[in-house]
Amino acid sequence: MLDASGQGVLQALGAVGLPLVVALVVRSRREVRAARVAEADARSAEADARAAEASASVREQDARVDAAVSRERAAMARELHDIAAHHLSGIALMSAVIDRQIDVDPPAAHEGVRQVREQSTAVLEDLRRLVGLLRDDSPAERTVETVAGVVDLVERARLRSDVRLEVLPGDRPLADGVGPLAQLVTYRTVQEALSNAAVHAAGSMVTVTVDDRDDERLRVRVENSVPTAPSSGSTAAGGNGLRGMRERADLVGARLQAGPTDGGGWVVTLELSREQPEAAS
Repeated sequence: MLDASGQGVLQALGAVGLPLVVALVVRSRREVRAARVAEADARSAEADARAAEASASVREQDARVDAAVSRERAAMARELHDIAAHHLSGIALMSAVIDRQIDVDPPAAHEGVRQVREQSTAVLEDLRRLVGLLRDDSPAERTVETVAGVVDLVERARLRSDVRLEVLPGDRPLADGVGPLAQLVTYRTVQEALSNAAVHAAGSMVTVTVDDRDDERLRVRVENSVPTAPSSGSTAAGGNGLRGMRERADLVGARLQAGPTDGGGWVVTLELSREQPEAAS
């Protein structure tokens, strides 16, 4: 009888327990499958997030590169404009003078040809230097122009027009406390102003004043009087010269003013702050 009751219990357990075990196994497998799917979805979402982050980083890097390239292009464009406006406008003006002198004043015409050759050599050297800056295979040597170089700049400008220089020194070396980039901006501003005067104010007297007396700032002024000869016409720059001067001034925190004078001429004024020496600790 005990054996019969034991068999009955086993049969009951088999009838109830076996389906329950099967159900538990099936449920367990479903839960494992669901967990694996959830894990795969999480990994996919994480991978998508990483890809999106990487894509955003690439876009940000591309934007930085594009901005840097734009700045370099603008700098090169200004440099090319300076070379073209300063040297080529001088060559054009001197060539026109030579054309008038070649029959009536041959010695003066020969001197003009020599000046044209010097200007042509200078523009070739500047272009060669600019090309060197653009090359990647070798470092390019570049001479950075300074405020002291304005003296030579005025001397060269005197070959084609009446230019005078006035330096008002202070109790320090010339342009002391003015950084190299700000000095380059000063040189380029004077160069551009002289070129504009030669093209648009032919026959005028130009005065370049370098005022170095103030302890806090350097002032440079280029003023031309009323032109006494017809203008040689507008240049291909189309107003880029003045815009370039303003951009350079903004770059170094300088103040640029340009406009007509009461006497009918034109004046360009540049003010640059000096770098204050650090206090001793």
